[in-house]
Amino acid sequence: MVGVPDILQAQRGHVIAPAGCGKTELIAKTIVQAEGKPVLVLTHTTAGVAALRQRLHRDGVPASNYRLNTIAGWALTIISMFPERAGYLHDPQNAPNYTAVQNAVGGLCASGAINSEIAATYSRVLVDEYQDCSVSQHLITSGLANAIPTVVFGDPMQAIFGFGGDPLPDWTKQVVPTFPELGRLDIPWRWNNACANDLGAWLLAVRGALEAGQTIDLRTLPSRVAWHPLGADQNANAAAQIALQYDIAKTNPRETILIIGDSMQAVSRHNFASRARGVGVVEPVDLRDVVGDANQMDGKSGQELLDACIGFLIKVMTNVYGDKLNGRVQSILGNRNRTPPTAPEVAATSLVQGGGYIEAVQFLKAMAGDRDRRVYRQSAFNIMVQALQIAMTTPGSSLPAAIAGLREQRRHAGRVIPPKAVGSTLLLKGLEADHVVILDADRPGNAMSKEHLYVALTRGARSVSVFSRSPTLP
Repeated sequence: MVGVPDILQAQRGHVIAPAGCGKTELIAKTIVQAEGKPVLVLTHTTAGVAALRQRLHRDGVPASNYRLNTIAGWALTIISMFPERAGYLHDPQNAPNYTAVQNAVGGLCASGAINSEIAATYSRVLVDEYQDCSVSQHLITSGLANAIPTVVFGDPMQAIFGFGGDPLPDWTKQVVPTFPELGRLDIPWRWNNACANDLGAWLLAVRGALEAGQTIDLRTLPSRVAWHPLGADQNANAAAQIALQYDIAKTNPRETILIIGDSMQAVSRHNFASRARGVGVVEPVDLRDVVGDANQMDGKSGQELLDACIGFLIKVMTNVYGDKLNGRVQSILGNRNRTPPTAPEVAATSLVQGGGYIEAVQFLKAMAGDRDRRVYRQSAFNIMVQALQIAMTTPGSSLPAAIAGLREQRRHAGRVIPPKAVGSTLLLKGLEADHVVILDADRPGNAMSKEHLYVALTRGARSVSVFSRSPTLP
């Protein structure tokens, strides 16, 4: 076990932090007890920064005690302050080359050229989620450790992110020699606090087995863990998965559920949400497909804009039936309709008759308000409506630019997760719920690795349900 005194007394080191064992609590307590200058707290994503900030605020940690940033964000700040010393000039008008920026700042920190400035600004460095650090980010942290005390927190069993040309450092050969182990967190607080001590103990044992390269047999599980075999009939599999989710929600109406689907096939996760009423989709921060639809709508009007709106709605809403809707619009315009137009049909007709973004917003809202339809990707729908409203009220603003601005706001504010949400391990890592349902743990061609499996299993505080073909994983 490791505590605050161990961290405050260390010049450099790392803490092994299994999922749900109180890592964020330990970081918060360390910041509170650290004396002198602010603590520099770094992590990887803006969503992670938002989550840490919310937790520190909730725990009453004074903002003056710390400076919180992403590693990439902090590197951009340093490169703007010391471009000559770093030998790298970043043009703020252009998108940053983060790997190049981080390599330059890493070299600067390693050189000792800004040691005095670092020591004059911060008392120490704490880095969260270190298993997701890239080689260039590890270079930065290693350099900072030469100037002020530096402790990193991570779990190599949760290393599921990759950085393309900037890979993860080898934990044993690169991280441990630079930051010796200070200790391990070994109390499964997430499960103990949920009165699920047996599940927490089992998950710690599972972590040890997976780390040792062993498999786990889902037929020998505690009562809170259930294995559901998948068969050859895909429709039957989907029906069983949806039925289980409904059963959990009905039995535990006030508790949250995370549903973990295929990490490579977003469409499969969207299909689940479209069929399972009440389940929302956790969207990736880049909202790539929404940006693509915004590009299709940009500058359009009339029929072209209606077609682009329908193409977007098909991806986020049930029962769109675009061809049928277009047929009804033409009948209404030709006075051939035998039944009065519905609200969505009125809005679509208005849009076809030379309408622009104002009419597009009215159409999207009318479709969402129709009782025969359901928006299952609510955040994607909302951001498109907001972007259209911004584009139509801000002179010179394009729809893609409006989407990009809203996307950046989301990055810094963090995501709102529905009570019942479907996503992938990459999207749900760091989140927790009362229950987790893993839809396809051993899909041929994309079976979960031991790291993805461990991350998935540890999302649920009260129960874990696993669908797979084999009872032995990974």
